[in-house]
Amino acid sequence: MTSKKIRRRFEERRQRRAKRRRNEILTAAAQIFAEKGYAATTIREIADAADVSEGTLYNYFKSKRDILSAIFNHSAQLMEQVFLAGEEEPADREAIIEMFEKGLSISETQIPFTRTLILEAWTNDETLQEFVMGQLEYIHHRLTSYVTDRIERGDFRPVDPDLVAQIALGMFVALLLPALRGVGTLPPPEQRRDIAEVVVDILLEGIRAH
Repeated sequence: MTSKKIRRRFEERRQRRAKRRRNEILTAAAQIFAEKGYAATTIREIADAADVSEGTLYNYFKSKRDILSAIFNHSAQLMEQVFLAGEEEPADREAIIEMFEKGLSISETQIPFTRTLILEAWTNDETLQEFVMGQLEYIHHRLTSYVTDRIERGDFRPVDPDLVAQIALGMFVALLLPALRGVGTLPPPEQRRDIAEVVVDILLEGIRAH
């Protein structure tokens, strides 16, 4: 093996370790934020929970605010994957059900992160506007674009894309609220398919008997 390949493999391993450590810090921070609140949490507590020194933590994040921003970006990237996958599939019932079901599964892994943002936004207008409202507006925009595109393709009948996006987002968020408040959990994986089918059928067909 050449020295160039050795250096490349070493660098790849280093990047993988750095990514794991970064994710461990984010997970620890989200859990403490959710338990104590963002303002009451210290960098030392996050470092202790992630089993790293404060100096090591600062190698990955400049500040506590930087950690909060990274939590938001992490959640946003996962939801982006759902939209990208949905845009590549035909707009039939099965594809939309899979997209909704995948959104629920990803949301479950992000509950501590999302709860952190919502709790902080409750008392901090800057966080509310920058993260929570920004995320909701982005999801709404992607849903509106998706519906508009499918109308233009002839997959959906002419409707108000903005209103459809609001309805779909409201139905989705309603399923998350008990888990976000900590008074319940998301439906187990074996039930998410059934729930996704009901939601999608209501969106596509309505509730009137045919």
